Amino acid sequence: MIIDIPQSGAEPARGWKRVAVTGASGFIGHHLVQRLHAAGVEVLELSRSRGFDVCHDEIPLEGVDRVFHLAGLTGVPRAWEQPLDFFETNAFGTMRVLDQCRRSGCAITFLSAYVYGLPQHLPIAEDHPVTANNPYAFSKRVAEEVCGFFVQYYDVSCVTLRLFNTYGPGQSSDFLVPFIVTQILDRGRPAVEVKDLAPKRDYIYIDDVIDAILAASSAPSGSVFNIGSGLAYSVEQIIQAAMAAAGVEKPYRSTEQRRRNEIDSVVADITALRAAVGWEPRISLETGLQRLIGSMGQP
Repeated sequence: MIIDIPQSGAEPARGWKRVAVTGASGFIGHHLVQRLHAAGVEVLELSRSRGFDVCHDEIPLEGVDRVFHLAGLTGVPRAWEQPLDFFETNAFGTMRVLDQCRRSGCAITFLSAYVYGLPQHLPIAEDHPVTANNPYAFSKRVAEEVCGFFVQYYDVSCVTLRLFNTYGPGQSSDFLVPFIVTQILDRGRPAVEVKDLAPKRDYIYIDDVIDAILAASSAPSGSVFNIGSGLAYSVEQIIQAAMAAAGVEKPYRSTEQRRRNEIDSVVADITALRAAVGWEPRISLETGLQRLIGSMGQP
């Protein structure tokens, strides 16, 4: 199979005829499916909204070249309330998908998350100690361990991607960037309000994430890569940049509600994926925010 490093508008995978995407109706899954369809790849779209349960259902893998496993529960606050549900879906569900790939000889890309806990240093490379400090990260970390086990002992071809903070069109306002933009664009809202202005995160635009997911499929089995921008912005900086992109000025304030086990600053070291497949992010924060705002009806 010949894999092209995807660029804007480029065909991501010449050799793929059919792939499966779990979590196909989710934010990232929807964008991935669109890109694959545009490249002429047949996609088996699997999601809860389509009646697929990752913890119970089998994937019809005959003729499938690769599984992109994106299905899972997300959201740290929700995970604190439902740790068992998160573990079952994200860890056990991933093991079920891997076992199906084992039996069919199918390759898999697993989309993980930030699992490093409190950083010992910045930027954070893949060899940084892992100390998952919330139930969501813990469930993803266990899923990563399962991936490593199946690579080592069952020879399953698997690449794991640790995704930092993604944003873009179609994302729920439960997530910070669209939550902020929605308040900025709401003319009836006099001010933007967030819980905490200080925390810094590494934000990466959805198109860059899809490029990375597709490019990483050509990396050696067992590879683990960060996907981020390599830059960090505080919540206050996101608000200011989003207002500049929207051409709107509003006061903003914090309710000073610090999250449980909050981390002050996160920056991804993305040199490993760049070295392995030539990927690097192309969309700046300013451009990404402009595209997001445009998708929400603001020119």
